[in-house]
Amino acid sequence: MKQLPPDTVPLSYEMDEEHMRLTIEWSDGVESVIPYETLRRACPCAWCAGEGSYAGSVNADTVFTAEQTTLYELQMVGRYGLTPVWGDGHKTGIYTYEKIRALAA
Repeated sequence: MKQLPPDTVPLSYEMDEEHMRLTIEWSDGVESVIPYETLRRACPCAWCAGEGSYAGSVNADTVFTAEQTTLYELQMVGRYGLTPVWGDGHKTGIYTYEKIRALAA
């Protein structure tokens, strides 16, 4: 995963419900656009991604419900990441800024 330039942070974001995508404007002038399903599929939490020798519950074949790909809120985590709150209540994945940038279309 590519490292971000120092002190790069999100300046603003838009949760586009109509097109089911998240758009983030970064302090270095880059705009990231990430479809909600891509964001959900990349959830880094232990339940979704797995941990140690245990496989996660999400893989390339996972079919999500509409609730699972409805983004309700984004919560800031320190100065390094964001946690999405999904329609099904899932909110344990902390996405680092580097991970979010790598997911952008």
